[in-house]
Amino acid sequence: MEEKKFDILMLFQIIFAILVMLISIYSKVTENYNLLPLMLILLSITLLIMGLREYKRTQSLLWGIFILCTSLYILFSAVESIMIN
Repeated sequence: MEEKKFDILMLFQIIFAILVMLISIYSKVTENYNLLPLMLILLSITLLIMGLREYKRTQSLLWGIFILCTSLYILFSAVESIMIN
C-alpha cells in the first residue's frame, strides 16, 4: 500500500478549514454577520489549496481548474461585498 504523505499544503488546508468553521460557528451563535467576508476569503484560500493539492495528486487539469475557478469566484464575491459595505 502506498503511504500518504503529509505535506505543507495539507497543513494549510486544515488550518484554513478550521478557521472557516470557527468563524461560521461564531457568526451563527452570536448572530453577528460582520465576519462573513473574511470567512469567504478564507474559504476561497481553502479551495485554492484544495485545487493545488488535487492537481499535484492527479496531474489532471480538469478538477484543478474547476476548483481554482470556484475559488476565484468566491474571492471576487468576498471582495465585492467588502467594497459595497
